[in-house]
Amino acid sequence: MSNSWVNFIGLYLRIGLLGFGGPQAHIAMLRDEVVNTRGWVDGNRFDEGLGLCEALPGPASSQMAIYLGWLQRGWIGGLISGICFLLPGLLIVLGLSELWRNGQSIPSFTTALQTLQPVIAAIIWAFAWKLMGSRRAGWQRVTAVLVMLGGLINAFTPLTLPAGLLLLLAGLSRWLSSQPPPAPTPPSAGNTGLLTPIPLATAPLLVSSWGLLGQLFAVFFKTGLLVFGGGLVIIPLLEQQVVTLGWLNSAQFLDGVAIGQISPGPVVLTSAFVGYQAGWQEGGGSYAVLAACVATAAIFLPSFLFILAGSPVLQRLRHQPAVKTVLSGVLAGVPGAVAGAALPLTLTAVGNGVMGLQLLLFSLALWLSVTGRMKPLPLIGASLMIGLLLEWLG
Repeated sequence: MSNSWVNFIGLYLRIGLLGFGGPQAHIAMLRDEVVNTRGWVDGNRFDEGLGLCEALPGPASSQMAIYLGWLQRGWIGGLISGICFLLPGLLIVLGLSELWRNGQSIPSFTTALQTLQPVIAAIIWAFAWKLMGSRRAGWQRVTAVLVMLGGLINAFTPLTLPAGLLLLLAGLSRWLSSQPPPAPTPPSAGNTGLLTPIPLATAPLLVSSWGLLGQLFAVFFKTGLLVFGGGLVIIPLLEQQVVTLGWLNSAQFLDGVAIGQISPGPVVLTSAFVGYQAGWQEGGGSYAVLAACVATAAIFLPSFLFILAGSPVLQRLRHQPAVKTVLSGVLAGVPGAVAGAALPLTLTAVGNGVMGLQLLLFSLALWLSVTGRMKPLPLIGASLMIGLLLEWLG
């Protein structure tokens, strides 16, 4: 298929519209459509970008959409692909935010989406399987297994080991193993300081004298700098500030997180819900839409800056031996990071609803995905229709 602007924009809008299931599912869809089906981007370049996005703060799937657009059409392409990927989810969150404000419930939509969850989990497993199949060296598979174990420790124990950190460690380990005996200086502790919520803890004090739009921009921009290890990191980073500034109470904030989860696109679109409700209190409907857009733009702005500014630097450095060695370690760990995220998602999906039906859907979707008989986007569309039909019949 030709890489015209119409096809380019249409693809990212379509993936954004059907982008249920979290970042790994989004990334699986992006790879299938952009690399496998259309051949617009080389698979190795895709994997390099994935390693970069996992290592940066911010929602990885949105950053991948930006990165792929940048590879194809420069910084304008990255800007457009990122916006198109986010726009459908933003519009849906705005609609659900208004329904929520009017006291409407959405249990039927939530119930229908239960049938989608095992399908999403299967797509993620198939993605991990295909990635692992391309890593044939023993050290690559050992690296992937260790990263997967780290991901499981992160998911099932109190120890925090985000995927980005694990992949950076995989790259560093590969570089160290290729060096002569003198050990290099370990990573600076200052880097981990960026991952703590300390600057955000004082944000309400710093912005309390600003107008609402300035407050929203400051709080969400700083949050966007610290979303490291998954979109749900926004919960501890944002909840206290949102409550302190009087935008929502704790229960209302969690309702917003739920709306972010059941909508397509990254859960970080919860920012639109918070901005909408805060804006409505301040100035009604039109101001609510403006406030939601400001909050959303602010939380995603770091991702656009990181990718559009950082990717060209990476491209200039990628042929240097040390950088190539680190990248090889990062790329070896990517399948493990995907698998480590897939297991807890699968357990949640199978346990959410009628277990027999969920297991059947998971098994069928996994077989269709691994064998290539059905691609992720039509599979997601079909499963969503099945869920809505079952809800209607029930």
